[in-house]
Amino acid sequence: MNNTITALKGVKVGHSTHPDKLTGCTVVIFDSPYPVAYKSFGGAPGTFNTDALQNGKSFNRMQGLFIAGGSLTGLMSASYIMQSMIEKGIGSKVGKIINPSISGAVVFDLGTQIGQYDPKYGKEALDNISSNPVINGNVGAGTGTSVGKFQYMQNGTKNAGMKAGVGSSRIDLGNGIIVCALSVVNALGNIIKPDGSVLAGNRDDQKKFKKFEDTTDFVTSINANTTISIVGINVDLKSRENYEHIAHFGSLGQVKAIDPVHTSVDGDTVFVFSTEEIKEPLNSNGKYFQTAGWPLFSIDIIGVAASKAVQNSIYNACNEAITIKYTKGYKGIIPSCKDY
Repeated sequence: MNNTITALKGVKVGHSTHPDKLTGCTVVIFDSPYPVAYKSFGGAPGTFNTDALQNGKSFNRMQGLFIAGGSLTGLMSASYIMQSMIEKGIGSKVGKIINPSISGAVVFDLGTQIGQYDPKYGKEALDNISSNPVINGNVGAGTGTSVGKFQYMQNGTKNAGMKAGVGSSRIDLGNGIIVCALSVVNALGNIIKPDGSVLAGNRDDQKKFKKFEDTTDFVTSINANTTISIVGINVDLKSRENYEHIAHFGSLGQVKAIDPVHTSVDGDTVFVFSTEEIKEPLNSNGKYFQTAGWPLFSIDIIGVAASKAVQNSIYNACNEAITIKYTKGYKGIIPSCKDY
């Protein structure tokens, strides 16, 4: 079974991966313009073309989304992605004019400490799009991402975080409803499992994890954080308010999996899109909830699943990551949870 976002009809994903520069780009492309919403709760987001996705605006359909490394310079990937879309004939057509519509966001990855981000990575990612199951871990925008960075070691000179990357998850709700998530995880905080233990986070000499609230010496690279999640569903939710509601639910998956989260130095953001295949998601029993005064019952059910999908995709991003060598990392590495 395809447990990634490409399980949805008409959705393709491509990565541009540069392990030598610890950065890259991930692109999600739709066969036709799909409704998109987003919510950003981090204090330092870096986004592209998101104003149109807010409530009260008249246009919320996009042909795709992207997540790039390189911090703000990663936003330049949009130009190369759109130019390549034009060359491939992807976008709304008016006469001879092709007008691609995309939105996206960036993460401040380890590659920013190595060299200048190349926006051509956006084109590379588009050239690699496929409907095959998404490759996770140290790929695309997750190539240089890490977690648990609220305190550095050795007088603030060494990154004591652990490796994360791209992660995926899928939840089947029955009646043909699919809720998928793709996350690029680059959090300031630790990744917390459902039992409260740490999956990956800020490490120390005793091979234990630090807790943010117990840390007294906050020496860190404050800008190198952000988790971006993309939730895909196949249900027509009818209104942009409902899609934004799902994005809000999706952010709760970040809250469950990351501690701390949505800080002033995180750019945490959630995008939501729908292929709109299923027009009536409720089965025959669903009408009883609606008539009992719960008109948004189906929205809440999908929203709870979106929260879980995002949470699981964050875990997957850490479980699929592999250890990397990094001179500015504590003991010369950024370890994965599998090696720690």
